[in-house]
Amino acid sequence: MLFISCAGDSRIPGKADDSEEKKWISIAAGKTNSLAIRSDRTLWAWGGNGVGQLGDGTTDERHLPVQVGSDHDWRFAAARFAHTLAVKSDGTLWAWGGNGHGQLGDGTTTKRISPVQIGRDQWASIALGRFFSAGIKSDGTLWAWGGNGSGQLGDGTRTVRHAPVRVGTDKWIAVATGSLHATGIRSDETLWAWGNNESGQLGDGTTTNKSSPARISGEKWVSVAAGRSHCVAIKADGTLWAWGANEMGELGDGSTHESHRPVQIGSDNRWTFISAGYFHTVALKADGTLWTWGGNEVGQLGDGTVTMRHSPVQVGKEKKWTAAVAGYFHTVALRTDGTLWTWGLNEYGQLGDGTTEGRHSPVQTGNPRIF
Repeated sequence: MLFISCAGDSRIPGKADDSEEKKWISIAAGKTNSLAIRSDRTLWAWGGNGVGQLGDGTTDERHLPVQVGSDHDWRFAAARFAHTLAVKSDGTLWAWGGNGHGQLGDGTTTKRISPVQIGRDQWASIALGRFFSAGIKSDGTLWAWGGNGSGQLGDGTRTVRHAPVRVGTDKWIAVATGSLHATGIRSDETLWAWGNNESGQLGDGTTTNKSSPARISGEKWVSVAAGRSHCVAIKADGTLWAWGANEMGELGDGSTHESHRPVQIGSDNRWTFISAGYFHTVALKADGTLWTWGGNEVGQLGDGTVTMRHSPVQVGKEKKWTAAVAGYFHTVALRTDGTLWTWGLNEYGQLGDGTTEGRHSPVQTGNPRIF
């Protein structure tokens, strides 16, 4: 699930004062694009835009942040392969970008270069896979739509859905999506997964695909994230666990061996936030430090190198990070002062620094005094 909101939803949408306008509060990262929301609740996007995934009404690549529409009521956004979803302050869901598999959920397979509203329900969270989407409504029900060849929608079928369909009858508190699989936490805090399982990314000890949610663990879990074919999750005790593909060390267990069941990463119990990219993982600890591991061929770990890491390494020495999200081969992060930082691949301008030059260490971008 490639988004994070760093401010409480109690803020009133609308024009913020000058001090707040100098801050970013929410971020998202896709394959070649990035998005962020300012404290005035405006939405901005940059990077690749071949199918309109930036939502600015064009298909033009952007190397600097551009505003998506003129609204001041965006709450959070999520991006993945080539489509984007976002939720406004009133809970309504909006979508744009590629739609060949119905992943926008508007009942069509027509790409959209500007946001279109999906129904009239209120949504609490959203997650995007390669050609599918999932979300939890404000009543705790789980819904999914788009491509379904591996059962990744979790509705018990492999039927493509062009509009949201409900997944079971249970209530959920979290959902995360990989390329062809999904995982979630039910209201009783148990962990479940479904979809493609060729690398053991469902965590149930098998490599068998599942078209309905299968329970991974009856223990208490608080958050989960999904990458291409791996997952990471945090238990209620603050410990970090991972499973699935591990060819680049994306599990962080010190090896490159895939795991078909959750394995604990280190012995620390201070993990607070996680995000999983294509081959890399990022996480925050309670002290505000940022840690990364996995693939690093274009500097997506941000440690100043292009060295693959099989265990977590700290990014710099700062203890001022509040959020970080992993795109396919780049990373976007926020600091406590509301500044926006990016690193990794920049071929499409997804770092938002006005160039297409890759970065191996965090660089500040998107100065809201300018944008």
